[in-house]
Amino acid sequence: MESKLKLVRNLLEKRSARRKEKAFVVEGPHLVEEASDRVKFFFYCENFPIVKELEEKGSIGYKISRKQFEDISQVETPQGILAVVRELEYSIRDLFRSDKTLIAFCIGVQDPGNLGTIIRTADAFGASGIILSKGTVDLYNPKVVRSTMGAIFHLPIITVDDDMETIGQIKGKGIKVIASSLSGRKKLYDIELKGPIALLIGNEGAGLPEEIVSSADEAVLIPMAGKAESLNAGIAASIMLYETAKQRSK
Repeated sequence: MESKLKLVRNLLEKRSARRKEKAFVVEGPHLVEEASDRVKFFFYCENFPIVKELEEKGSIGYKISRKQFEDISQVETPQGILAVVRELEYSIRDLFRSDKTLIAFCIGVQDPGNLGTIIRTADAFGASGIILSKGTVDLYNPKVVRSTMGAIFHLPIITVDDDMETIGQIKGKGIKVIASSLSGRKKLYDIELKGPIALLIGNEGAGLPEEIVSSADEAVLIPMAGKAESLNAGIAASIMLYETAKQRSK
């Protein structure tokens, strides 16, 4: 069992370990339940109903003391159960849904909370999938996983090596590419968002690279009445996703 505990610590702390094992950690009964079909093994110190369900599905559970659990938990208030789960496996083809395609493409998003917010919001507003650039924070970073509140298991998410090549693939499918940019000439609310759409969301500080903005079909500005110079990536993406969903509902 000690080797399993060590593996959990490595998966929580090291991206290299997550890549090697093709696995990551979820904690808390809600997230463990969301991931129940992908659980490799789990640790618990309380008898949640999900324990029996996981064992019936063939997952191996290890009951440990509260102290042992607190030693491996990364949250301020440990919830008594965590699981090691298999990585999600999708291809870009899984993101396309004829005329209902709505993709959030995160390019260089670094803050785990922002990425988690984007994933959760994309799920809420009916996105068909999410693309992450190579330079974006690791999808399986524990903070990202927690902040998605389970949305990570609800829609396809892929990581790509070449952003420009991926944009070309998206355009090749007849999907309109919209870049969020402070230099945008049009306001978000003034453009047509009812067809297949890919929304490009950039880095918190630097935004999107100029070549990425230039490759988009439209560069749009989110109008702001106050004195704030910009919005963080999670909020900007949420506004864009909401506006797209609003136009599609009419």
